[in-house]
Amino acid sequence: METIKLWRIAFVMLAAFSFASCSSNDDDKDIVEQVTIYVSAETGTYNIVPSNIFAEGMMIREEGESAFYCVSFQEIMGFTYERGHEYELLVKRTTLANPPQDSSKYRYELVRIISDKKVK
Repeated sequence: METIKLWRIAFVMLAAFSFASCSSNDDDKDIVEQVTIYVSAETGTYNIVPSNIFAEGMMIREEGESAFYCVSFQEIMGFTYERGHEYELLVKRTTLANPPQDSSKYRYELVRIISDKKVK
């Protein structure tokens, strides 16, 4: 009899933990904000995950950051990179609440080009 009681308690606890872990987070929402991005006239290379192949891309940094990092030429929707140009862009940055495992947690969309300078 005591063993059955312990099994029932264990089952109830297991069920409670299962329901708690499966609850949905309706509070998880994408965060959208406008940020300034600087695009270098020079290109770089980035790793295409998970293939471990490197590809050429544009070098960008957000306002307030000191280092540039390389992303795909298609990273910013609505923007076409031209070699030898430095850009200052106003973009809409969406921070994804549930990003895909093999890509960035950010999505960028061009709002407007603030400046475009040809570098010699």
